[in-house]
Amino acid sequence: MHVHLETTDDVGRERVMQLLQYSLNGHREDIDSMQLSVASIQDPLGTKLHRCRLRALLRHGPPIEVEEVQSRLDLTVTRALERCVRTIQRRRRASMQRHFA
Repeated sequence: MHVHLETTDDVGRERVMQLLQYSLNGHREDIDSMQLSVASIQDPLGTKLHRCRLRALLRHGPPIEVEEVQSRLDLTVTRALERCVRTIQRRRRASMQRHFA
């Protein structure tokens, strides 16, 4: 699996890489490549937020695209990765059901 990570925060980069390794450990065979972009943004009231955009190209099936915005960097990335993993699991179950039907 090839991972391309875009972020401007070096400390955040290390944390994001740890989260990637932990979250995707069991799904490396399903993902061909992943692009992850993390950016700090502000809402209309001036609150600092983090946006994570994820695009995963799968070995089988259409790509997965997720965008998540939260107040904490680790929460933003974790939620985006969890959504990606749940989508992979749903597609895998659907594929298995079609295979055995």
